[in-house]
Amino acid sequence: MFYLLIALVVVLDQVMKYYIRANMDVTESVPLWEGVINLTSHRNPGAAFGILEGQQWFFILSTAAVVVGVIYFRAKGELKGRPLMEIGLALLMGGAIGNAIDRVLFGVVTDFFDLQFVSFAIFNIADVAINIGVGLMILSMLIEWLQTRKSVSREEEA
Repeated sequence: MFYLLIALVVVLDQVMKYYIRANMDVTESVPLWEGVINLTSHRNPGAAFGILEGQQWFFILSTAAVVVGVIYFRAKGELKGRPLMEIGLALLMGGAIGNAIDRVLFGVVTDFFDLQFVSFAIFNIADVAINIGVGLMILSMLIEWLQTRKSVSREEEA
């Protein structure tokens, strides 16, 4: 399930990016839902919000380190009984790999989701997966922390 989720994120991300690059000029925009979200062809030479522009090798090496670290962490059995953490890490890895593919092949990341109701960066499926993944990981850690505090409280009462 873990590697299937990673593959699903990478494939969906890359198929959508291919569609955007093949069918839209850079800066071209098409409404998906009027006033809510547009498909806007954009190239991002940096990370979120364009930070660290031109540091592609930094991002590629960071992604490789994360992938190796997560695979090692998982192989050690650290994710057993932690489904939210496992799903979160799979989404994070899938998104990181999706954006790394763009960086290696094109030197920039193709972004396309453009929210119209709020001023926000243009983003892609990989970015969504990364953010949901991090959110699930934080939720998992919070739940584990609360469970630990609850069991410590019970031990102190006894």
